[in-house]
Amino acid sequence: MTKLEIEQAYKQYDKMLHKLSHQCAGKCGRPEEDVYGQACFLFMQATTTYRPGRGAFGTWLYTCIKNGLATWGIKMDVPRQLPADWRPGLVATNDPVTTLTPDRQLMFKDWLANLSEECREVALIILSGPAEVLEIGTGGCRKITARMIKTYLRGRGWTYPRIWQTMRELKQQVQNI
Repeated sequence: MTKLEIEQAYKQYDKMLHKLSHQCAGKCGRPEEDVYGQACFLFMQATTTYRPGRGAFGTWLYTCIKNGLATWGIKMDVPRQLPADWRPGLVATNDPVTTLTPDRQLMFKDWLANLSEECREVALIILSGPAEVLEIGTGGCRKITARMIKTYLRGRGWTYPRIWQTMRELKQQVQNI
């Protein structure tokens, strides 16, 4: 995109940037000005990674900004407030697990081993990273989605009923963890 096209696009989509910034600020607890600054940065990334033949710029921009702000919001999340009755020695039980201990690694390997062949294949596709497997574009604007996985599997010759059954089964297995 040329400099003039970028300026025109910014004027056209400025309200969308503000709206998405406001939504993200409410979810991650950061000041709206900080989130808007990140949205503007993502806007510039979207202008450099946009390919005109692949769809409308507005759709590409919305996807890049929404996904980028979600990722940024998770990284920049305000620490949780301690409950009023908190005292030293009290451990919160709802904190997410961020590292895999040897016990958890063993449990995870067992879980993978107990999946059906199709579910294991899809799980490994997800865990391998979408960029390598699904050939996601550069710029880091896109996230892996169920639709991408289904398209990839369809390209490998899987039938729709097989894909749907595998996705249902995998979803059920993940919920049972």
